[in-house]
Amino acid sequence: MAPVKISHVVSFSSQDPKYPVENLLNPDKQRGPWLSCPQDKSGQLKVELQLERAVPIGYIDVGNCGCAFLQIDVGRSSWSLDRPFVTLLPATMLMSRADSKQGKNRSGVRMFKDDDFLAPASGESWDRLRLTCSQPFTRHQSFGLAFLRVCSSLDSLDDPVVDPSAPVSSGLSQDSSNASESGPSPWMANPSIRRTFFPDPQTNTKEISDLRNILKQLHPGPLGRSARMVLSAAHRVSPASVASPKNNPVEPGPSHQDRAGEAPGPAFGSLFSLAPSFLLKSPTAL
Repeated sequence: MAPVKISHVVSFSSQDPKYPVENLLNPDKQRGPWLSCPQDKSGQLKVELQLERAVPIGYIDVGNCGCAFLQIDVGRSSWSLDRPFVTLLPATMLMSRADSKQGKNRSGVRMFKDDDFLAPASGESWDRLRLTCSQPFTRHQSFGLAFLRVCSSLDSLDDPVVDPSAPVSSGLSQDSSNASESGPSPWMANPSIRRTFFPDPQTNTKEISDLRNILKQLHPGPLGRSARMVLSAAHRVSPASVASPKNNPVEPGPSHQDRAGEAPGPAFGSLFSLAPSFLLKSPTAL
């Protein structure tokens, strides 16, 4: 699960000048809680936050500071102002009536996961959060949140969706070459070994574009992580590594490099035929 940064505060209903809503932007700095204004007796507190990018939300950790209930709605920055948000987490109790009146257990921590979220919003990508905190049981104390952490359901936010039109560089071979110059692995400098175990990637833009179209037909909408992994593998695979060893024996040396440069087609044909059948067997993986 990858943490999602909160870039800025879009709007809020109330804050204590000593404990402003900006304290929620970076939970690791522990600047203090976000509390309602002492003169605000409405019993409700709202804030709308902008995430750094639109992602599917997998986890939300909340540090309470006197709230009795919390509801989280989600939306997108591209929506019109009059479009209603979608409820991700329905109103959930953080403090009981008795604890609220006695001022006990004000600083509990709740960790919400995908099972706690409502189905219409779970799994979709969002870049706006709207938090509604309420404390109807007492009006004598300020309340709010101590911290807020949001995590995406993606393993990493650095995994880009592969663009078939983007050029593919031979970064692996270059990194291996640099490592052989500075690291304690002189065998990596042998050209035959590098061509055998670290071949330069070959790319067929048309076939990868066709593969991408098939993946979208199998699962309309944004490509899932499995589909992106298939596209990424198609960019990086070496023709010699996909071709049948019986028909195309792989041997280290210059002849292997020549065959790889002359016949990229069969390799991508094999990958192209295998990927859709895999996805058909498990379409939910996307």
